Amino acid sequence: MIQKADNTALTGAARIISSGGIIAFPTDTVYGLACDLFNEDAVRRIYEIKGRPAHLPLIAMFAEAEDWPRVASSLPESARRFMARCWPGPLTIIVPARQDIPTSVLGSGVTIGMRIPDHATARELLRQAGRPLATTSANLSRQQAACTAEEVKEQLGDAVDLILDAGPCPGGQASTVVDCTADPPKILREGPITRDILFR
Repeated sequence: MIQKADNTALTGAARIISSGGIIAFPTDTVYGLACDLFNEDAVRRIYEIKGRPAHLPLIAMFAEAEDWPRVASSLPESARRFMARCWPGPLTIIVPARQDIPTSVLGSGVTIGMRIPDHATARELLRQAGRPLATTSANLSRQQAACTAEEVKEQLGDAVDLILDAGPCPGGQASTVVDCTADPPKILREGPITRDILFR
């Protein structure tokens, strides 16, 4: 079901997440899937919906930078610099994960990627959800990312409980991923935030 991303729909989406459901939502890059990061049944369902290999981790999103202790056990100094420079924005920062993060979110690893999107609808959803969300792109694994609600519907059909429609995503390109557990930090995927921006 597609709904325009107004206040009523956002409240409903937060309620769906709280009850263990899966929603699709717009970000500054592409449309994403989201669920309660600590609900292992919901996390497993995201993998099933996408056909995503279990060894590939999900990304934690939250509304404010101060929320990082809810998912990370520590914050390297490089991560602090990148957060201050590039958040909110299309940058996923990999840091040591808290021990209570479900292993299904981590792809059986010990680190977690975290991000704050630069998108008003996404930020409001994260605020209303009141918890970190486990997220990934809203498309079938190895298929093209969805940049509109209609494209999400075409790929995933009725597999998700709600698709929030806020028009086309402005970015259309997956976020840059930087591993801050490495010294020096290592770019694993270069996207909108380039190497020059990160290391200027």
